[in-house]
Amino acid sequence: MDQHADANNGGRQNANQMPRHLLHHMPRPQDVTFTMSDRQLELFYLTWTAARMRVHQRVYQPNVPLLPHPQPPAWSDEARAMMVLWVVRECRMFEMEIKELEFLLGLRGDI
Repeated sequence: MDQHADANNGGRQNANQMPRHLLHHMPRPQDVTFTMSDRQLELFYLTWTAARMRVHQRVYQPNVPLLPHPQPPAWSDEARAMMVLWVVRECRMFEMEIKELEFLLGLRGDI
């Protein structure tokens, strides 16, 4: 008999702890890479350019009516998930670039 067993779970694994056998099969986050095909990247950046043009038109030419939104591309579930991750990454990169710009311009004391 295990004298050090937790009285609540009788020596079984803690309810908040992942079973050890699962840890051997799950890749660590730093081992997972996300890639997109050249075509997907090209479409992504072309769409981003269109989005920037629409935003600039909305800000700098508010009297000019916007064209209707085009239909979004049909993505597979895997490609859609990759796009979501890519957009989040690009947002984070943009935030870091703006912070660096503020620092270089003397508008921010720390990075």
